[in-house]
Amino acid sequence: MRRTGVSVLSFCLSRRVPRWRQWKHLTWGRTCVLLVLLDSWLFVFFSGLLSSGIGFSTSYTTCSLAIYTCISFYAISKILIYAFLSEKVYIVWTGGNQTSRLKAKVYLLCAFVLLGYVVVGILTVVGRDSAVRRDGVCVIGLKAYATISLIVYDMCLNIFLTAMFLWPLWISHPMSPRLRSIAKRTLYGASTSLITSMINIAILFLLGGNELGWICLSSCVADVTINSLALFW
Repeated sequence: MRRTGVSVLSFCLSRRVPRWRQWKHLTWGRTCVLLVLLDSWLFVFFSGLLSSGIGFSTSYTTCSLAIYTCISFYAISKILIYAFLSEKVYIVWTGGNQTSRLKAKVYLLCAFVLLGYVVVGILTVVGRDSAVRRDGVCVIGLKAYATISLIVYDMCLNIFLTAMFLWPLWISHPMSPRLRSIAKRTLYGASTSLITSMINIAILFLLGGNELGWICLSSCVADVTINSLALFW
């Protein structure tokens, strides 16, 4: 899984890295996509290094490092994905960057909602759980309150962003074919992110908040890889 993830993400990165002269014209949306791909690649690489190289069960330190790796890279990936979706909401609602971000109420609303992830991030760090069982198996996960807060916030934020794309498609005023295409494509990406994240977190919750280290990292690797592909598309 990790080899496949690294290969796929390497291909996506190679297709999205701009040429030297194009860097100064890089938009915030494309920057978010590039950062998501880079963060996901690093996550897949380090998770593979921990599981197949160092090994989770060598000590409690490496087991704890696994949960820190999962939380940090996964959280950064989700924040960047939501920042990208917020940027697309801003473009669709303002008719294509016709209003400054700081003056666009819809962008400020998305930014305010996104700040809630800071609270969720703190809860996941505080509520992290890692242990090495007597049989030498590393088990990592989140405590119940951290898992529930992550599920609720992730679901609400995805529904909110999805609704922000659906509303312009439903209302009667005309929209250019380009903006309508952006809204539809980003809607599909947001829906994919919602489904994959909900499945991943729901499995963690059903297992009592704890999973075998390699299973937890593998599911998170699959999650971020699918989300990255959704943005790349």
